[in-house]
Amino acid sequence: MSATSAALAIALANIGLWSLLNFWVYYNLFLIWLAWRGRRDPVHPALKELSEWPAVTVQLPLYNEAEVCETLIDAVAALDYPRDRLRIQVLDDSTDDTVQRVAGKVAEYRAQGLHIEQIRRTERTGFKAGALAEGLKQTSDDFILILDADFVPQASLLRELMPYFTDDRIAMVQARWGHARAPSSALERTAAFWIDRHFVIEQFARHRWGHFFHFNGTGGIWRRSAIEDAGGWSADTLAEDLDLSLRAWSKGWRFVYADDVVVPALLPPDVRALRIQQARWAKGAFQVARKHLPTLWRSRRVTRRDATLLSLHLTGYSFPILLLSLALLAGPVAWARTELHWFLRLWLVDLPAVGFVVGLLVQAAFATIRRGRSAGWVEIEASSLGLGLAPLVARNGLKGIRQFGGTFQRTPKLTGGSGWRFDGDGAVELLLAVACTAGAGMAAFYGGWTVLPLPLLAGIGLLVFGWGAVRGTPRA
Repeated sequence: MSATSAALAIALANIGLWSLLNFWVYYNLFLIWLAWRGRRDPVHPALKELSEWPAVTVQLPLYNEAEVCETLIDAVAALDYPRDRLRIQVLDDSTDDTVQRVAGKVAEYRAQGLHIEQIRRTERTGFKAGALAEGLKQTSDDFILILDADFVPQASLLRELMPYFTDDRIAMVQARWGHARAPSSALERTAAFWIDRHFVIEQFARHRWGHFFHFNGTGGIWRRSAIEDAGGWSADTLAEDLDLSLRAWSKGWRFVYADDVVVPALLPPDVRALRIQQARWAKGAFQVARKHLPTLWRSRRVTRRDATLLSLHLTGYSFPILLLSLALLAGPVAWARTELHWFLRLWLVDLPAVGFVVGLLVQAAFATIRRGRSAGWVEIEASSLGLGLAPLVARNGLKGIRQFGGTFQRTPKLTGGSGWRFDGDGAVELLLAVACTAGAGMAAFYGGWTVLPLPLLAGIGLLVFGWGAVRGTPRA
């Protein structure tokens, strides 16, 4: 093969990856436009007055959450809701001193007349989904509020969300996740950025548009009959919330996203915690895609447009994987552009790369104008660290495509200890960081300045997560 033929093959692979990536790019741009349009003309539904507050069960699924369980129970006990209409289930599958801490709090509040119980299972079958299903068997209430251990609800939460259920077609009302404290590191800023983007743009836009959006696993209320109509909680994926949402939506139930109701939560405190969280979410999302997309594409009740948008929604974790692939290809692409005619070089290499850089800078500039200089920098930090998570996302996405189920690993709530240890995943990420850095050097050597930023961003992100994996849990 001649040098020109090899260069053309590399350039075609490059433009092919950019073209595939554009499916998610345009989808995200569409959501941003919808969110911007929706916020220009906010719609607040006229909620009906409730003649009587319905009975609500609050489910708190816990597994070894000693550091936060008491704060959670205190906050739930302070909910401003009629005591005779409120039941609290602490679904405690713990194997550490969480059990004793919960028992102490339960006894304290029961003595004050609160209907609260600690539900223990002999086996952790089905993990979180199994715990929620067990709790559902032990209550007859029509509405279920679910709160994870790292959430601290405001006292007004139930009174703000329950009026939406005066519409019998509403299955679920999701509140917006907030942050219990201001982010104090690049890692926490990035995690907060991703959460805010998901809720402020994606969930908001999908709800306003009338398209499918999902329950986020916590900070939301379900109608019991909708859970049962959809087939109940299932543990065959690690995204039991997304799975149930899709089954209920397919049955014709409607959801509400209450953007103005915020439930504060803790952010993942370190590299290890964020890796565990994102690995579970990525694997669960691809499991749900494998489980439901073939049926949705065959269904006569789902339009081709909805099936396409659902496909992009459920496979959104493909975005960082494709970007990392382009970053690893940057060095060879920089060489290839020197062998190509200027016209091919422009269309197959330079314009896609410039489009990425310009898009990132425009987002950063817009964030700076709207929220200050630091917000623009967070856009760039989040892009880099998102690329750093791409190998983890790819590995767990493939696992999700190959098999259902798996171990539900909770996200650690406190920073763990540090210390050298061999971690195969971290070693791979460090090698990829070297490869991206070499690609950036190769791009500079061949004058491929347009393709240089992407491998640089990827190299930094990979270094952070690879180092965090082999060194323990340093703050980023």
